[in-house]
Amino acid sequence: MAEQPKKSPFARLDTSLLRSTRDLPATEEPTVPAPEPAVRSAPRAPRQRKPRSVLANPPDDRLAGAPASKLASYPDEMIEAVRKIVRITGKEVSFVRLTPAEKAQLADIVYTFKKQGRKTSETEINRIAVNFLMEDYRVNGANSILVRVIDSLLA
Repeated sequence: MAEQPKKSPFARLDTSLLRSTRDLPATEEPTVPAPEPAVRSAPRAPRQRKPRSVLANPPDDRLAGAPASKLASYPDEMIEAVRKIVRITGKEVSFVRLTPAEKAQLADIVYTFKKQGRKTSETEINRIAVNFLMEDYRVNGANSILVRVIDSLLA
């Protein structure tokens, strides 16, 4: 006996999807009530646009006139150490739970860099942050930002 070819589970999908759009027979009336006329309210005042976030302006614009003591200064060796590590593509996965505000700020930073023509990603920024904290901890130990923040969280 010859085997019959198996029918595809999608064989009649197109016709079954069309059933709901076919006209109803003349004897049947739709049971959906007619919508009531909408009551128009007074026109709304135009909404004032809020700035996207504190990073709507690139950081360089905000700090252009700031005194040197306000600008972050880190040893070139630390910047170079973080750069070397982040240049290597990461293969391991680590999840971070962010608040909606943190996620929005992170996305805003990526968008700001994109507008400036500098390509980056949320992952790259996260890796820079993690490696910066680890390098700062390696160099400064108990005086590192990581230890100081953890101590203040536990206080």
